Amino acid sequence: MNYLVIDLEMCKVPKNYRGKNYKYASEIIQVGAVLLDEEYKEIGTLYQYVHPEFGILDYFITNLTGIEKGQIKNAPKLKDALIHMADWLGEREYKVFAWSKSDYWQLDHEIKSKKLNDEKLDELMKPERWVDYQEIFGKKYNFEQSVGLQEALMLCDIEPDGRMHDGLDDAWNTARLIGKNWEKNPNYKLIYRERQEQEDSQPLKVRLGELFEGLNLQLG
Repeated sequence: MNYLVIDLEMCKVPKNYRGKNYKYASEIIQVGAVLLDEEYKEIGTLYQYVHPEFGILDYFITNLTGIEKGQIKNAPKLKDALIHMADWLGEREYKVFAWSKSDYWQLDHEIKSKKLNDEKLDELMKPERWVDYQEIFGKKYNFEQSVGLQEALMLCDIEPDGRMHDGLDDAWNTARLIGKNWEKNPNYKLIYRERQEQEDSQPLKVRLGELFEGLNLQLG
């Protein structure tokens, strides 16, 4: 079994650009992917820009992702980019890891809205193939709220590589997180919780006088 760690970057689709065929607020402009072997070691990487059919690349997204208009102007459309990724995967058996369910739903919306019919895309989008690693991470460490990728890296004492919100860099950092926390190291403890446990195990040493130091107590 191989593991495909994927990250998507999107641009905005203004309301007046949306219609019956495409009603969503975002559209994919970049696909980053890291392929891992059964030992969670890197086999290869894939990095593709995607030409949006409805969305526009504004200053906010360019500033966030570093993606320029010239990079997506002549890029392949989504169907060609996804088929290229499927061909790159070949005949491997694989699971898809992503940080949150949002990438799966974005792909699902676009494929259906744009009527991108192809057996390779059907194989890629099988729900049982996809793993939400953000959910797994949260459950493993008993977080009540979702944890962002950057925060998860920090909690695992991993220095992020590259730029946040770059498709390949985010996929690579997610792959590093998986390698440190997944089946290779099931008993890994988050740095801050390990320190907290150590602090909690220390005996409480305080003198009574220290508790009342600085207090102006008046006894009646």
